Amino acid sequence: MNQTKFSHVMPIWKFCTLYIFTWGIYQLPWAHKQWQFIKEREHLNIRPWFRSWFLPFYLYSLCQKVFALAEEQGYRVKASPFQVTFFYWIFVVLTKLPEPWWLISFFSFIPLLTVVKALNYYWGQQQQHLPINESFTGREISWIIFGVVLWLLIIIGFLSEGGI
Repeated sequence: MNQTKFSHVMPIWKFCTLYIFTWGIYQLPWAHKQWQFIKEREHLNIRPWFRSWFLPFYLYSLCQKVFALAEEQGYRVKASPFQVTFFYWIFVVLTKLPEPWWLISFFSFIPLLTVVKALNYYWGQQQQHLPINESFTGREISWIIFGVVLWLLIIIGFLSEGGI
């Protein structure tokens, strides 16, 4: 069976879809993948899963490393690790708002798009000869199914709280 090897570039729409469908849980495997790559590339003694579980505390460091990699490849966008982390934390804090305003925190993926774009530039330069996978992998479909179930449970919870 001939399996095509794809670039590590992740289309923005795919990242957003996976993030939204899973209520942000997708950031865990996404961050793990980035930290695992950095660990192997820089021979670091870190725990990628730990850093992904505590992403808000390690996001600044991840941004620094990703933006430096992209700049080495000629990335011209001057992204700020501080701004990405600051705005991400704003969304984290917004989870404490009363209903329904806490739903604004759902957009916490927006600051991460800066990181995804820098990574996409890096991988686009490193793997120019490989095609970009525009469809979902089996693992990504599993995340979507998980997300649909999660959404259904949340909707059922909202409806039952309203006495409907």
